[in-house]
Amino acid sequence: MQQVTIGTKYQIIIPKEIRKQMKGMVPGTRISVKRIDEDTVMIKTDPKSWIERTYGMMSEAWKDIDPIAELEKSRNEWDERLKKLEKGFK
Repeated sequence: MQQVTIGTKYQIIIPKEIRKQMKGMVPGTRISVKRIDEDTVMIKTDPKSWIERTYGMMSEAWKDIDPIAELEKSRNEWDERLKKLEKGFK
């Protein structure tokens, strides 16, 4: 654990080693600070947006799949289901 000193304006500097280990921590990054108990404070980076937080999340899942072909397959399945339902109402 590293120690930092609180300045006269109650600011702290996050040590360089910690900043390098934190993904996406750059000047301007928003941070949440939460009091855990009398002697403990938690500091957590806030993601800028939902899009940045989830970007690329499913890239591996769709790696070897053609999305156009999957869409057509789904449409065809729904068309078949609709035809079966229409036959049931006649």
